[in-house]
This record gives sequence, C-alpha cells and structure tokens, in this order.
Amino acid sequence: MKVYKLLIFTFFTVIVSGLNAQTTSNNPLLIHSNKPINFDKVTAKTVRDAVSECIKNAERALFVISAPSRAPRTFENTIKPFDAVIYDLTDLSFKLGLISSTYTDDSTRNAANDENERLGLFMSNINLNEQLYKTIKAYSITPAANTLALSKKKFLDETIISFEKNGMKLPPVERQKLEKLNQQLISYGTQFDKNIAEYKDSAIFTLDQLKGVDESKLKEWKKGENRYVVNINGPNYTELMTNASDPATRHTALIKYNDRAYPKNITVLDSMLYYRNLMAKTLGFNSYAAFSVVDKMSESPARVWNFIGDLKTKLAAGLDIELNELRALKASMNPEIKEELQLWDISYYQKKLLDKKYKLNTDEVKEYFEMNNTINGMFEVYKQLFGIEIKETSGLPIWHEKVRTFEIYKNDKKVGTFYFDLYPRADKYTHFACYPISQYSSIGTAEILPVSALICNFPEGTKEKPSLLNHSNVITLFHEFGHLVHSMLGRSQLASQGPFNVKGDFVEAPSQFLENWCWEYESLKKFAKHYKTGVTLPKELFTKMKSSQMVGVAYQYSRQLYLGSIDFTFEDKYDSIKGKNINDVAQNLFTMLHVPTVEGYHAICSFGHLNGYAANYYGYLWSKVFAQDMFSVFQEKGVMNKELGLKYRKEILERGSTLPENVILKNFLGRPSNSKAFLKSLGVN
Repeated sequence: MKVYKLLIFTFFTVIVSGLNAQTTSNNPLLIHSNKPINFDKVTAKTVRDAVSECIKNAERALFVISAPSRAPRTFENTIKPFDAVIYDLTDLSFKLGLISSTYTDDSTRNAANDENERLGLFMSNINLNEQLYKTIKAYSITPAANTLALSKKKFLDETIISFEKNGMKLPPVERQKLEKLNQQLISYGTQFDKNIAEYKDSAIFTLDQLKGVDESKLKEWKKGENRYVVNINGPNYTELMTNASDPATRHTALIKYNDRAYPKNITVLDSMLYYRNLMAKTLGFNSYAAFSVVDKMSESPARVWNFIGDLKTKLAAGLDIELNELRALKASMNPEIKEELQLWDISYYQKKLLDKKYKLNTDEVKEYFEMNNTINGMFEVYKQLFGIEIKETSGLPIWHEKVRTFEIYKNDKKVGTFYFDLYPRADKYTHFACYPISQYSSIGTAEILPVSALICNFPEGTKEKPSLLNHSNVITLFHEFGHLVHSMLGRSQLASQGPFNVKGDFVEAPSQFLENWCWEYESLKKFAKHYKTGVTLPKELFTKMKSSQMVGVAYQYSRQLYLGSIDFTFEDKYDSIKGKNINDVAQNLFTMLHVPTVEGYHAICSFGHLNGYAANYYGYLWSKVFAQDMFSVFQEKGVMNKELGLKYRKEILERGSTLPENVILKNFLGRPSNSKAFLKSLGVN
C-alpha cells in the first residue's frame, strides 16, 4: 500500500509533485483544465509526442528563468516560474505512471514506460543545470528572500538543498558522471516495476489439493475434469494461503506469488543497488540511505537503525508467544505431522486460531463487507468526519471498462475528481496504491482541481457471489482512500507544496490514521451490512473482531521490520554485502521472524517498494507513530467527533507540505508528537 512512486526520481523529492501549467497544447496529456482527461484517446504516439513537447517547453522556460536580467530577481519572476515548470513535468510523469501501470494495450503501456524514463532523466538533470542553480541561489541570499512568508521560504531553502544534495556542488566532470548514473538508475527502476506488472504464471491443482477453498473460487478456477488453474495474483494468493488445508498447496502458492519477476529482477535489483551506491558516493554520502534520509524526518541512517532495533527488541517476546501458540495449534490439529511451523502456515493457522479461540469466523465477517456497500459506507464516514461529499459520475473517459469515476465536494463546491480501478487483470500494477494524476494548482489564470486514482487488486465478484472483502481488505481500502482524500483536499499557493510532497517518512501517516475507523463499531455500523439480508454487523460479531485485534500483531509488525531491514541493509550497508548474493542477504535477515527460511524463496524480486520506496520502507512504521498519536485524540474526544475531524482536515490534510511536519503535527495535537499511542497499539511499552 503506497503512494505511487513517491520517490521515483532523484530529482527534488520535496517537489516531486509540482503543479500548474503555463502552456497550451492539443495533446490530452498536456491539457491542464478541469475538463475530463481523454484517457480513451491516448496512444503510444500521444505519449511520445507529449514527452517531446513537454521537454521542449521546459527547456525554453528554464532558459528564460536562468537568463541574465537587468531587473532584480524576485520570487515572482524566478521561483514561481520555476514552480510552474516543475508542475508541467511532474503532471505528465503522473499520467505516464498511470498509463504504464493500467493500460491493456502493450504499445501504449510500453511507450509510457520508455518515455517516463526519458522524462525522468530530463527531470533529474535539472539538478545539474548550473546556471539555473546560480540564479536561484543568487536570489536566495537577497534581503527580499529573507523576508518571505514561511511556506515560501521553506520551498526556497528546500530547493537549494535539493540542488546541492543532488550534485550541484560537484565539479563539472563529476556532474557528467552523475548524469549517466541517473540514466542507469531510471532505466533499471522502470524495468524492475515492468517485470513485476507483466509477469504471468499460474498453478495447476487437483480438487483434493484445494480442500478448504471457497466454492465460488473452485468454480472460477475449474478448467477440466479435476483440473484447477489458478492465476497468480493477490486475491488468489490470499485465498490459498488462508484456506487451503494442504500445506503443499500453500507452499506452492507462497513460492509462485513471491517469486514473481524471478529471476529477471535479481539481476535488475543487483544493478540498481550498485548504481545507487555509486551515485551516493559520487555525491559525497556514505551510502544511498544516507543520501535518501538527509532531508527526511529521520535525518540519518543511525536514527533509522535505532528505531528498527528498538522496535524489534520490544516485539521479540510477543512474537515468540504468538508463534508458539500457532505451533501448538498446528500440532493439535495435525498430531501426525512433526514439521516445524513454516512461513506458509502462518496465515492458515492464524485464521484457525481466530475460529477456535475467539470463535470468530472470518468468512462470516466478509459477508458484511460487500464491495459497493463498503465503498458507499466509507464515503459516509469521510463525509461525517471531514465535511466532504462524494458523488459517483458517469460518461467520463476511462482506460478500462471497469473503472469507476467520482467527484468530491466540500461546502457544495467541487474540489476534485478521482477514479477507482479495483480488480486484477493482466499487465496491471499488482498491489494497492494511490496514483496522483494531477494536483491542485492556483498559480495560473484558473484554479486547477486535483485528480487521483486508486489502483487496487481486490477480489472480484462472480455470478454466484459479489465482491466480498475480508476485514484486512477493508483496512486496505480505507488506507488507500486516506491517501486519495489527502490528495483531494491539500491546498497550497505553490504547486510544489502539495500533499504528496510531505517528507517520505510522514506521507503514510494520514492513510494509516484512517485505518483505525475500521476497528470502531460507531463507524462500521454505518455501512457493514450483510450482502444478502441487509442486517447490520451484529455487535456480538464486532466484539469478537475487536477482541482479536491484537492477534498476530507482533508478527505483523516484525514482518514490517524485516522488510524495512532488507531495504535499509541493501541501501545503507551495501559496501558490506557487495559481491554477495542479494537474495542470500535477504534470507539471512529472515531470522528476525523466528520461523525457518524458505528454500527457493525470492520475494525481493516482487518487492516493488525496493524501487519506489528505496531506503524509505521504514517510513511506514515511522509514519504509524504519528498516525496513532493523532488517533489517540479522537479516542479521547469521540471517533466520529466532527469538530475534531474538521480540525484534522484543516491542520493536516489541507496544509499539504507548506509547513514542517513536526509543526503540522503540533498544530493539530496541541503538543509535540510522541510514540505512546503507537506502542500501546502494539501491546508494548
């Protein structure tokens, strides 16, 4: 679950989502207005032409900004035009990201991948534009620059830091090397994601091997007499891992799903890590992680490692207790099996534990979360909390027939448009993410409203049964929609201070914050209705859900630490692992989970965050600290407290990145943030 490619470029991570445009074009990917984007008219030629035109316009505008001038440098004639250029570039890169991740036409999708590389390299190389840097630097030391409003001064300072962090302090020869490194990195990153999205595989099982699987799934998979073909995607993987009683079936599913893009991505990732480390060393950093976090909340790799290590220690005892309980359950259910608890057993026996110990039938819970009703109910929760209204629309151009379109209103005024692309299909992005398409702009002559999309892979309904979400799916939906509402409501005078430009280790806070409402009966009872009878989720059933909320929490967060440790080991300790098999490095870290490693397991190949969230996966847990701290205020004053919801909307969502994150948090909380609520939510202190 993530904001799509928040860190796709080394270019200006603080302004990776700049806004507004000053150009006119007939290309649907370059038109900036509040009219619907003609996604149905986009072809490979459209994509190539858009990138060529956008780069030419940017080159021309940057030349004008950098050209010597007799007139004094001001914010209006130097920084705001620069901000507009960044918007043009990033606005197009957003659209290309969506196309490359969702389009079914191979030529268009491939063109978007290729052209996003070209655009990305151009954007990265802006960091190396010496005349532009000198122009902005010269303005930054003027008396006028020192009297700027806080948000403007923040943007100016961060822009200078970004230039200098990304190579402007290097001599010209070294900057030329850096340009080639950027080209390599962007190319490998594109290939890494593409290999995952386009990977196709299936597994063939007999009926005996699928005992425990839902009957509707068996009908969907049946392809002959006692022959069941299962496509390797997220919903099918979850079904097998939680319900298939045959451990060999679960083992097969585990390997096939996690080995997506193997072996191709071993080579790609190995190269990506090498060039990232080389780039960081060229820039004067000890590691890519040091380069990455220097302008994040964590500020240094040491603070990240301390955070990971401290949390790992706090979770260790709880992790052993949880796993021992699963081991005992496995032994009691299968006394003839002497095998140790395995990775492919965890989800299966956790579900059995819920049933046996907590009398919670998770399949029964699913019946109260039909997709459409859950979406409408989620909208109602957001309406009551934040004073927004959402209306489904029709007739907008879309990129696939199953895409749904919506508009969002605040005080009866439209504030944005968004899309839902909810179900798996071939060549589509394989996980869950919010994709910004355009962000808010007020720089030009007209106010441009934001556009975003949720690209997801929820289980799709069948003729016999609609799409039913397990509770984890509901949490995911609330999480991703939290990102989307953030993107819709954020407002800033500068394009480059939109919501997704907050620091990378804060960006997941608003989305994780909204997950909490999936555990509150006051919110769930508004929409959790049985798909057949319409009966509200019984309080007794919810009580069972709530009593089981902490089941597996130590394992869940230990797994997050494991993934964060893989990412940070690759990016901060590259010199110590250089020359080693990177999959072996990941496997050696597996001991953190206190279960045996899995032979033939190459999950790093399908771990998409290793590209888009490089050296930032720890940010999920870092952000969770703030998410739980903010939610603790609602726990004190009422989870559906509209007054508090409106304060949150104003102080957190609408601020974008106009203020430092610690200031944004303090303004909402009325105090500095702390980790008490986060640790309490994990059952530790």
